[in-house]
Amino acid sequence: MEFVESHGHLDDDAFAKDLPQVIEAARAAGVRRFINIGYEPESWARSLALAEQHPDVSYALGMHPNSADRWSNDVATELEHLLDATNPVAIGETGLDYYREWVDHSSQKAAFRDQLELARSFSLPVIVHMRGDVEPELTEILQAFPTVRVVFHSFDGSAHLRDFALRRGDMFGIGGLMTRSGSADLRETLREIPLDSMLLETDAPYLTPRGVKERRNTPANIPIIAQALADLLAVPIERIAERTTANAEEIFQLVASAPVGAAQ
Repeated sequence: MEFVESHGHLDDDAFAKDLPQVIEAARAAGVRRFINIGYEPESWARSLALAEQHPDVSYALGMHPNSADRWSNDVATELEHLLDATNPVAIGETGLDYYREWVDHSSQKAAFRDQLELARSFSLPVIVHMRGDVEPELTEILQAFPTVRVVFHSFDGSAHLRDFALRRGDMFGIGGLMTRSGSADLRETLREIPLDSMLLETDAPYLTPRGVKERRNTPANIPIIAQALADLLAVPIERIAERTTANAEEIFQLVASAPVGAAQ
């Protein structure tokens, strides 16, 4: 079986001491491609360096809503230059976060819209972070961008949002959150999503799946999430691996997977 880790933060300080071992363990678990999320300017630079060192790592570049107070014309221009000069597979993660309330809503919405505009210009998908009571405003903004495809990172939305996203042809990131005991409602919502619209993700080092003792999540836990999804949908895990990998290759326009043990 082969998997794609569609959303991780391998440039996080949590991996500073043992990143080569973390990546190798994921490869041994069947993960063939990694999407690293560059969520603010410092992370953009780290993501580019990471991709140069590891041929099986691709990256997205964007501004997280909790950093949207840093968004400016200069930052937007810098991001546009990087989108033009490098090879990101998506823009993000961006979106809306009304749970932490670190950044005022108007700034978040402005940064989100600007990044959707860039995605439309560069024909790239957008990885969307959403937390808190954001669905009405999120869907209103997305309705103005019908041609921009979206990946709903760590999807935990309502049936209404699920159906809205399916009509648009968007993708759903499925991670450790769906394995937790308090996520029964989420699991019921996921049952109605076609496997053709699903991606696997860890959000490493965050959102560790249920039953994993180490608090630091890693991409090697992708098969645990895949098995939980297989059990939920009553399909073989091999089918989960095959379809989610094909989905990731399609939406992110990934080239053929790099071999396990690719040069670092």
